[in-house]
Amino acid sequence: MNPETNKPIRRSFYGEGWNKVRDKMKLAKAELDKGIDLQKQANLTFGDWIVTWMDNYKKVEVELELSTWENNNRSIKNLIIPNLGTIPIKNLKTDDIQKFYNKLINDKKAPATVRRNHQIIHSCLEKARTTHLLSWNPCEGVTLPKLDDKEAKALTVDEMNKFLETLSAPKIGPKWRSAFLLAIGTGLRQGEMLALKWENIDFRNYSISIKEAISRTKAEGLIFKSPKTKKSKRTLPIPKEAAIALRLWRIVQRKAKLATGAEYQEQGLVFTTSNGTIIYPRNFTRRFYAVRTKAGLSSDINLHALRHTYATRLLENGENLKTVQELMGHADISTTGNTYAHVMPEIKKQAVNNLDGILKRKKPLKA
Repeated sequence: MNPETNKPIRRSFYGEGWNKVRDKMKLAKAELDKGIDLQKQANLTFGDWIVTWMDNYKKVEVELELSTWENNNRSIKNLIIPNLGTIPIKNLKTDDIQKFYNKLINDKKAPATVRRNHQIIHSCLEKARTTHLLSWNPCEGVTLPKLDDKEAKALTVDEMNKFLETLSAPKIGPKWRSAFLLAIGTGLRQGEMLALKWENIDFRNYSISIKEAISRTKAEGLIFKSPKTKKSKRTLPIPKEAAIALRLWRIVQRKAKLATGAEYQEQGLVFTTSNGTIIYPRNFTRRFYAVRTKAGLSSDINLHALRHTYATRLLENGENLKTVQELMGHADISTTGNTYAHVMPEIKKQAVNNLDGILKRKKPLKA
């Protein structure tokens, strides 16, 4: 019944023979019994629905970052709609979605890209299910590619020593020495490093509070945002060597500020350009590459390797996984365990060796 006209809604069914028409009618009746809005469903394409979903539902999510919104829109516009957009939502099948994923794989898209598109489509169709456009989610039956099983790259002890020795060279300068010492000594993400303010550093207690991060967006450029996860808001201890380097850099920065005068744009940031503005992530990365080259390290080692090195050294020195999770700001301990699985065999081996002394029979103490 149409609520606006109070008249019955009529639908026509077509098929090759009565049996197929009857099956379609039974299916429609079953959908109606489940509360599915057949009238709205009839003339709606998947492309129409995914745009509606983004505008009416996804956009109002409190924790959705602008950068995530832009990335989702880019995937929808460039990949999802050109491949699936014209299919009526009532006719969208698991096979259609699987063929799309297979096409992405054949086009040499990374497994992570396929999974990211799947996450968008799955969430979109799940909302269609809960709003009675569909009785089930066609995404449920697809097969996804496995993620690239690459170990987190960390510096070996020898590589780390070379890197630290290079940071002591006079040409490196106090800003970059303190920056990379802090990175390898705390495991901060690049965005967390670039958003760090002096007020967040407690030199008396050798600690640092992570409250913000820098994110790059198309609409607004570089912005301050909340850290990656709730667990990312954390307080970390600072190694004394890094704290000393930071104190020295603060003195140099203050002198530079006085020399620059009114042109200096004070934001309270720890690491800035010469006039006090945010350092662009790519420029920060380029400076790391220069230090890496000077240290004679492999080009396979990227800036993120400093974060992995921090976690790896902690685990190698017997720190428990839960503590490492908290220090790294991982939302879930399984992320920490999966990321650093390659470190665990050595740790387990050492734990077994430590048991040797416990299992040996000891002579009774003399009275």
